[in-house]
Amino acid sequence: MQHEQPAKTAQPVIPVEKDSPTDPKAVKPTPSSTETRVLPETSWVTEQVADGIPPKGSSVITISRQFGSGGSDIARLVAQWANVKYVDYEIITEVAKRLGVDMQRAEEQDEHTRGMAEHIIEAMQSSNPFALQYALSPTRARQQSKELLYLQLTQNVILETASIGDAIIVGRGSQFLLHNNPRTLHIHIFAPLPYRIENIMKERQLTHNAARQLIEQRDYEQNSYLRRYYGSDGNQPSLYHLLINTGLFTYENAADFICQALPAVKEMH
Repeated sequence: MQHEQPAKTAQPVIPVEKDSPTDPKAVKPTPSSTETRVLPETSWVTEQVADGIPPKGSSVITISRQFGSGGSDIARLVAQWANVKYVDYEIITEVAKRLGVDMQRAEEQDEHTRGMAEHIIEAMQSSNPFALQYALSPTRARQQSKELLYLQLTQNVILETASIGDAIIVGRGSQFLLHNNPRTLHIHIFAPLPYRIENIMKERQLTHNAARQLIEQRDYEQNSYLRRYYGSDGNQPSLYHLLINTGLFTYENAADFICQALPAVKEMH
């Protein structure tokens, strides 16, 4: 009888930045033109990491979504129809619990990062030498170490959830972390900008300009998070098995497409 070979889990990467506190010996090339560095092991986290492979007969779905495209709503529908666990803010709750911090502090780090380069540019633009000194200070280096700890705990929670199986995981780089894993379906939900603006205006009771600014901010934060830790903004179609435009299809249509794919996903090797 042949034994199943565990799939290789994508390793998170961060761009090499001047005066970065990480180990310079860990530099590795990636397909992009930007040099990247594999994240070092964090001494604070010593628990064994799960492989993220769902048991046979089960499956895992990852949902990558543009803000305002309805991805989270679609994921909830799939969870209800397919009787699988919906995992979104539950990740933040678990990470906060393991760090011993409140939810608000954990949410501040969720799918958001500010690299050293961003702080330096911001300080230079302010023409404030004290701001530049802060950007290069040991305090900022310690903050980056905390960001890496939060990332590692987030990854551990995702891998543990996937290893149990029968779950739909929303965002947080799960399409990278679980890439090429057997019995794992990767979905990207997107929509035209005018459609997303209209959605956010209705959901948040915002003006057109305020909704557009919020979308641009969330897009920037999410793309920066993925580029920093995984070397890509996640917009490559090859990362996904199914891409769904909610400007064309209803949330119910989208959820049905995903549910129809699940029987085949359970047979994936």
